[in-house]
Amino acid sequence: MATVTKLLQSLLLLTVCACSASDVIGDDSVPFQSLFNGEDLSGWDGDPRFWTVRDGAIVGETTKDNAAEKNTFLIYRGGEFSDFELKFEYQVTGYNSGVQYRSRELGKWNVGGYQADFEARWHPSDNGPVDKFSGMFFDEQGRMFLGQRGDAVIVRSNEADPKKPIIEKVATVGDPAELESQIRRDDWNEYRIIANGFQFTHIINDRVMAVGFDEDRQNRKASGILAFQLHSGPPMQIKLRRLRIRELQE
Repeated sequence: MATVTKLLQSLLLLTVCACSASDVIGDDSVPFQSLFNGEDLSGWDGDPRFWTVRDGAIVGETTKDNAAEKNTFLIYRGGEFSDFELKFEYQVTGYNSGVQYRSRELGKWNVGGYQADFEARWHPSDNGPVDKFSGMFFDEQGRMFLGQRGDAVIVRSNEADPKKPIIEKVATVGDPAELESQIRRDDWNEYRIIANGFQFTHIINDRVMAVGFDEDRQNRKASGILAFQLHSGPPMQIKLRRLRIRELQE
């Protein structure tokens, strides 16, 4: 109970401070290590039909003639991570993507686990969705939607149905539409993910988008792999650069 009280105090601090990323302190004593050399996919593993490197960025792309039959992932092969701060820059056009962390392989180029979502913004006149999901707290191929953009949530076990956890929204980190307006659609965005114990903070362009506390002991994961998603469905492209991580010290 004391742990939850401490976490709620952290949430209150985030809310009062208008949820700037400067209020979320990483471990500055530990340097970042690069996850991408800017030249090729050394250290990464994905379906070569979809992934390449161009102009110093990782590019994942599907087209009408080269579609993904199901969600496919580019997996980092340099090891697993537990408590960390991850930073990268991204651009996305066409559809939906995300970064997997503390995740697990479920087959060839198939990954499930915690996801920090990012997606393109479609104009309503295109009969497509506006960006509802960038920044949200998600469990790919698991418990699914845990916390929407703007939410701070506690996720608890549901013994009656382990795949449908009890989710309590305990605070807000901002208005979802206002947070979405901070995402640059024609330029690079910086994503920052902090996993510290079972507290997870998703930040885009220095704005906290979602905070999750995972108290679901049946399903939560203490460590796992990193990966990036290309979603099945409409043609899409993501670009990634400046991928770097630092592990947090106790």
